[in-house]
Amino acid sequence: MTERIYSRLCFLCATTFAFLVLVGACATIDVPVVDPVDMAERTQNRIEREIADGSMARAIQQIGVARNAGTIDDEILDRLYDSALAGIADTARRAVENGDYRTALIDLENLAILNGDKKDVGISRDDLLVRLAMKYRDEGNIVAALHYYLELDEPARRDPEELASFIRYAAKNKNRLATRRLLETADEFGVDVDQEHRKTSEAMPDLAEMVAGTVTIWVNRGIRIQRGVGYPDRVIGSGFFIDPRGYIITNYHIIESEVDPTYRGYSRLYIRLPDSPDERVPARVVGYDRVFDVALLKVEVDPEYVFSFSSIRTLRPGTPIYAIGSPGGLYSTITSGIVSATGRRFFQMGDALQMDVPINPGNSGGPVVTSDGDLVGVIFAGIQQFQGVNFAIPSWWIRTFVPRLYDGGAIKHGWVGAALHEFADTLTVTYVAPGSPAAEVGLESGDVISRVGGLSAKKIADVQALLLKHEPGHLIELEWRRDDTMRSNLVLLSERPYSPIEDVVPNESRENLIPALFGMEISSTGTRFLRRTYVVDHVYPGSIADETGLSVQDPFSIQNWEIDLDRRTAVMQIVVRQRKAGFLESGVQLGTFIEIDTFF
Repeated sequence: MTERIYSRLCFLCATTFAFLVLVGACATIDVPVVDPVDMAERTQNRIEREIADGSMARAIQQIGVARNAGTIDDEILDRLYDSALAGIADTARRAVENGDYRTALIDLENLAILNGDKKDVGISRDDLLVRLAMKYRDEGNIVAALHYYLELDEPARRDPEELASFIRYAAKNKNRLATRRLLETADEFGVDVDQEHRKTSEAMPDLAEMVAGTVTIWVNRGIRIQRGVGYPDRVIGSGFFIDPRGYIITNYHIIESEVDPTYRGYSRLYIRLPDSPDERVPARVVGYDRVFDVALLKVEVDPEYVFSFSSIRTLRPGTPIYAIGSPGGLYSTITSGIVSATGRRFFQMGDALQMDVPINPGNSGGPVVTSDGDLVGVIFAGIQQFQGVNFAIPSWWIRTFVPRLYDGGAIKHGWVGAALHEFADTLTVTYVAPGSPAAEVGLESGDVISRVGGLSAKKIADVQALLLKHEPGHLIELEWRRDDTMRSNLVLLSERPYSPIEDVVPNESRENLIPALFGMEISSTGTRFLRRTYVVDHVYPGSIADETGLSVQDPFSIQNWEIDLDRRTAVMQIVVRQRKAGFLESGVQLGTFIEIDTFF
């Protein structure tokens, strides 16, 4: 009897709760409506605050967004624009006065984009580049000094003695390629130079000479315990000198334990010279770039040979090349082969050089040179399961940012914050990272990118190459098409996270990530057996979804979704009824690495 009363009470409580929920669900909820006038006022106040705080470039970006939205009068926006423009000019002047030429250079280049370069900041871009070059030259930084001097827009307008002094500087420091380029400029504009310097540029170093400029990298990570037995934990790689003061280029993955904040073990970094293989020379990490797998080291050694990065953008397949390194610790090993292919997409930015030069563990970080002695790449990987399939980072990409490695710490790349799909010279947005510059200017999935920085956008690698030349804080012009309408806005580049997908995973839905990771647009159709069901709305040609055989109108449900940050993978298992298979139900697994190469 007691149990029956208890059951009825439970039923009554449940019924009452359901009724209250129903009533609450049917109740009218007053949704606050934002007055357009209030929204315009808020936007204007935000822009004014950014100007007051000195965030002039961000204010310029938001002025463009407001102008496109049409929420604020043009007269007000023009006034705010002029204030922000004047603020950028003032910042540039102060930076020049304080000797902060890098900041001044960013401001000056932003003014040029804004047609505000007519504002008198007291210095031209070329004058600023020369001051920057001379500052680094006085500090003894040959790499950065020559890099900035070679960026001059109008070298013909420079003082001939100034050009001659940089030719002497490049030749003295054995930078053959810089000497060659500066001599070409001198010849073009009739500047007399010492004929001895031509010998430096025309000298063809032999491979034996270049070996003296390479090193073996050793990272001692103590003892690794496996099944109760201790084994020496050593990482062996290669490297090469790029600076007479003892600066070395190698791979980031070799020295990762030296700078990774999550690493908790023992780690000591050394190098071994080819003429003293038994001597360990302590080294330290100066700067590194995880995206391009590059690191800059410093040792107290005067190198016998110094490499300089070639400016060659692409090499023809079939070009003979040589690799120098320490496979298995066997120092001063030279192997030869040819360029197999170019433009391989291995990194999150840029591309890689494929070659058939024999590569083994220990070669990573070594130089790849042509028969003319030009440094064209840095070895970073090989596929052990396949013979003669190895890869190098092209010098063209590295030379763009190598001066910033001297600043110390991790390189900061600029980004817009959107993932793209490339097909038939068309770049379509597949994902926009929340809070990114792309999100702030209103870029949406499905938009087609037309121009970036004034250049036609057809290839992801070309867009990334353009952004690589711009640091966070730069403004760039972005044009895109939505349906049949063209849109544009100035975008303020922010700092790119190492792994954009990893960065957004904690706060992003899987439905939003699927287009960028697997290449298909989906929409929800309800639930079935307590699982949400979907249908494929669009499949991007050449994507993982396309290669898996999925097509438009295929219904499916997600059985498993996993982002494995240790293995750096994303896996989605689905049950799908494929239209191409007569809607026969089957299980399909789609997988990819989370370090995708489509973000810009």
